[in-house]
Amino acid sequence: MKMKMFLFFVVTCLLLVTTAFSETRYVTERMRITLRTGPDVSYKVVGLVNSGEPVEIIESLEEWTRVETSESKVGWVMTRFLSTDIPKKDLLERLEKEHEKLKEKSTSLASENENLIKENKDINRELSKKVLELKALKEKYDTLDKGCQKYTALKKTHDQISQQMDQRQAELVQLKEEKAILESNQLFWGFGLALGVLAVGFIIGKSSQRKRSGRLT
Repeated sequence: MKMKMFLFFVVTCLLLVTTAFSETRYVTERMRITLRTGPDVSYKVVGLVNSGEPVEIIESLEEWTRVETSESKVGWVMTRFLSTDIPKKDLLERLEKEHEKLKEKSTSLASENENLIKENKDINRELSKKVLELKALKEKYDTLDKGCQKYTALKKTHDQISQQMDQRQAELVQLKEEKAILESNQLFWGFGLALGVLAVGFIIGKSSQRKRSGRLT
């Protein structure tokens, strides 16, 4: 008989006591409930849980539930104050906050869109300008190409417009060096020619002087 009573007591406890891991519930509408050290109002209060605050279910009894708060506090609260649904007012506040965030994001995106439209217009304007410049450059190239058909080297130079300035700069430096060498050579040969003329004049003068001396003797 005692064994039967004991089994009945155990089965009754198992039916009353249920354990739910990782289950989330919310404190019901607009209130603050006490978090106690045990499943009775006689136990010490260790904290308060606000409406809409999610709590993790650790152990459930008929009237009391052991929970863990978002601040990692563990204690007992009255089961009737817990709900599987978020309170409507808290849900509304969350939705309003999310709406404000989406509204701000929408405003930011609209501003970015306006900036992108403006940048796109600037790019199109610059592109049109570059197209006109390219067209003018092509016309100049065609004109120059028609006048320089006999000079394949010049045509290649025009085909490589991006390297034209560097090549011309190098050619200019080379021409300056050649000019300096030519002027130096001209000066040298002019000086040599002058010396030659003086030498010939000197020789002719000496020869004439000897002839005159011979006649006098």
